[in-house]
Amino acid sequence: IKAIIILLIPQIATQIYTALDKPLLGMFQSSTQVSFYDNSQKISKIILGIITSITIVMMPKMAAEIKEKQRVMLRKSLEATVMLGLIFAVVVMINTKEFVPFFFGDKYLAMTDLMFWFTLTVVIIPLGGVFANQFALANGKDKEYAIPVIIGAIIECIAASILDIAYGACGALIAILFTETIVCVLRIWIVRKDYEFKYVFQDIPKYFLAAIITFACGMLMPSLTHSAFLNMAYKSILVMLIYGLILALLHLELNQDIVTVIKKIIKR
Repeated sequence: IKAIIILLIPQIATQIYTALDKPLLGMFQSSTQVSFYDNSQKISKIILGIITSITIVMMPKMAAEIKEKQRVMLRKSLEATVMLGLIFAVVVMINTKEFVPFFFGDKYLAMTDLMFWFTLTVVIIPLGGVFANQFALANGKDKEYAIPVIIGAIIECIAASILDIAYGACGALIAILFTETIVCVLRIWIVRKDYEFKYVFQDIPKYFLAAIITFACGMLMPSLTHSAFLNMAYKSILVMLIYGLILALLHLELNQDIVTVIKKIIKR
């Protein structure tokens, strides 16, 4: 019963800052602002569902492994999560200006910047989730799992109440990004004694470097046709190729795992 209560509290806290952000915004702003804020999240939430599936698969595996094996699995899982999160974020960011008018219409142009910056959650949330779900929960550290989320709920309520009044949808965006960043940092920090930080994060800066270079290349790409859809398609394909090439040149350990997976798929 104690374990159930400990795990129930963070679930309630998570709902406070992931589901109540829109009602809070609606209390202080018009339905138009709520609509801009809500629609700016949709693509990111779909992507988050894809990336966080890694956590669902890895948690039981992590729980069943000995500590030495967990050490390797945590690093590989973190790198895979960050790699996917960054490339998805880059693809969405470079296409936002064409994506919004094409799929939502000109009336929603005001949500372009919201969608651009909300995409950062695609990296922040899964990164923290690796340490919360795959590591803390897998090792029976229920309190360490709960504390960051509870703190996040408190911060979100305070930040949103202040920023929503003054800045509307932009304020709600700032509040959620700030909250998710704090939660992510706390999730990494609170279990720091149980894993080797230097070993686990050794190659993570390289992925961010690759993403920054890829993002810069994507933003400099010109529009080749009058079709927004074709422009988004060619930009997305090119940035993924550039990102993959940079990662290959960096000789990351994860590259060999990716090659192995591809070979298995081809054999099948």
